[in-house]
Amino acid sequence: MSNSDDTTDMQTLDRLLDETAGNDDEREFGRSALAFLCAHAQPKAPLSSTWGAGPEHLELFHETSDQDERAEADAALAWQRTKFDAGFGWIGGPSEYGGGGYPDSYDRLFRILEARFDVPDPSPIRIGIGTVGPALVLHGSPEIVDTFVRPLYEGRSIACQLFSEPGAGSDLAGVSTSAVPADGGWRVNGQKVWTSNATFADVGLALVRTDPSVGKHAGLSMLLVDMKAPGVEVRPIRQMTGGASFTEVFLTDVHVPADMLIGEPGGGWSVATATLAGERKAVGDRSHENLTRAVELLRHLGETDGGFDDHRLKRRWAEVEIGVRAARLRQQGLQSVPAELVAPAERTADKLLTAANLAAIGDLAADLLGPQFSVDTGEWGTFAWNKWRMGALGYRIAGGTEEILKTLVAERVLGLPREPKEAR
Repeated sequence: MSNSDDTTDMQTLDRLLDETAGNDDEREFGRSALAFLCAHAQPKAPLSSTWGAGPEHLELFHETSDQDERAEADAALAWQRTKFDAGFGWIGGPSEYGGGGYPDSYDRLFRILEARFDVPDPSPIRIGIGTVGPALVLHGSPEIVDTFVRPLYEGRSIACQLFSEPGAGSDLAGVSTSAVPADGGWRVNGQKVWTSNATFADVGLALVRTDPSVGKHAGLSMLLVDMKAPGVEVRPIRQMTGGASFTEVFLTDVHVPADMLIGEPGGGWSVATATLAGERKAVGDRSHENLTRAVELLRHLGETDGGFDDHRLKRRWAEVEIGVRAARLRQQGLQSVPAELVAPAERTADKLLTAANLAAIGDLAADLLGPQFSVDTGEWGTFAWNKWRMGALGYRIAGGTEEILKTLVAERVLGLPREPKEAR
């Protein structure tokens, strides 16, 4: 390995391991993880914060063509298989299903070390292993876990999440996709939206309404849908950033076998809550490497273009840096606590802080650049911030709409009076 500042050398990795491992057992696990990573991947150069050096990398959502997306999915699956075969593909999973049975801290340690290596982007499979899989382990039958969850971690299957709907907006419990008993199972009709990875997913976790005669939360159930089944149609959604990383999914008379019900009929909301907790954790756990780099690039922009001559903008830059540092410290604090002791609402605050920091960075870039923020002149470090700011809008929705989550934190963390609910 190189000892230059542009690569991750062994001395740096050893120091990172010492800083991250909480005890001797974790340190021993980390050493075996490093041996595996060094044997199967090359260390990657960190993102450069030098102005004008290398790609700008200011997009917040991964956006590629359909052909490239499929290739990236295949690469992610191949790497996941390699990890699973070596014992690093399902570190915290139940040992009876092929998981490692380790505490969450071991999985976190591996992810920190893995991030220093040039490995395939996990975006195509992240939802399956980060949100759908854990929810199915909690609420699915042993047959479901063995048949559908284990393949996610083995790198043999991809899952998507069929939750949001055009007519429900922020009110997830207001979904109207229906599932009625039919032919020894369920017949599903409806439309889902903002679904990531649906174009190549094998299964989808679908929140559906099975009983419209009761309260909206009580009338929901969760089904596991074969994404290749007749009646499932996936259409990409072109976004304002130019990419199409999300899709809408139309379900027309889709037959779902009875044993694909997750939990009990009418128990879908509890499964959805577990799934969303994983999603919000994933958003809040977003690496702060790119945020720290963005803050440094903004500092350079403000100092060289005279933007910081306006002391109000310089003060805003300081506030942005403080916000990013505070969010990182809070995240590190929560990661040191056993997952079972952290309330889901506490992780919600992480997601809110991440979204706020992303927006604040984009807003400051726009004010520093002026017209260059909106007009693509080809100059490095100017118009590229436009994608950052537009992507930041998506993080106000991803993992739960910002206004809803603020209410959740207010009521369940701060203990403020609950909002009055309309009679139903």
